[in-house]
Amino acid sequence: MIINKIFFLEIHSYLKKIAIDIIIPKIGKLKEEEVSTKIDNSKVTSYDVIIENELINYFKNIGFKNIISEEGNSDLIKKNEYLTVDPIDGTRNFINGINKVAIMLSFIKSTQCEFAIIYDPINDVFYHTHNNSIFKNHNQIKPQNYNNQIGYLGEHAKIYFKNIITSYTEKIRSRSIGYDVIEAIEGERSFLTVYGSKIWDLFPAMSFLKLLNFETNLPNMEFDYSKLEKKIIFYANL
Repeated sequence: MIINKIFFLEIHSYLKKIAIDIIIPKIGKLKEEEVSTKIDNSKVTSYDVIIENELINYFKNIGFKNIISEEGNSDLIKKNEYLTVDPIDGTRNFINGINKVAIMLSFIKSTQCEFAIIYDPINDVFYHTHNNSIFKNHNQIKPQNYNNQIGYLGEHAKIYFKNIITSYTEKIRSRSIGYDVIEAIEGERSFLTVYGSKIWDLFPAMSFLKLLNFETNLPNMEFDYSKLEKKIIFYANL
């Protein structure tokens, strides 16, 4: 398995097919029996499971063995090398017909991220990280220069930011961590908070935010499991 431009082009092509075949025709058009509530009160649809299984089969076929996925709830987290899969980040948006959803993937090796992918299936925009760079539709892009702070502050974040941010423009969360990160990449959001995250949404997001030179309340930016379930804040220095 060689991780290069062709590798990412092929993944993009595969994700685009999933978008055309499943996500775009079904967004906002789900039947009641296609939606259920998980133990943690989050929503899951039958299409989350279908897409996850498609992605797991795809990546296993190209050589990835250890895969941690949202709906599969894999027990492989003690492995030193693994792929994370979030089939539909922003499931409530998918259910409600809001075009702010993402497919998120990351490949972690020895607490470092080898690559991460955030795919916008509605607009067919493929973002990935590799070799300490960010790419948009396979072209390398530079981190934004933020002129003002913009984002959403919950009560916890307001306490944390009281001595850091004196003024900001409020922008509500999209209800998709992946989509919030896309907005950060595009310069439309300079801080975001992640509450009770799991590795399949946190690690891809963190890969991009680290390369965007965002600061964080985490003691370090290693990709390890101690970060789970914490209230995490990422922000750009102006």
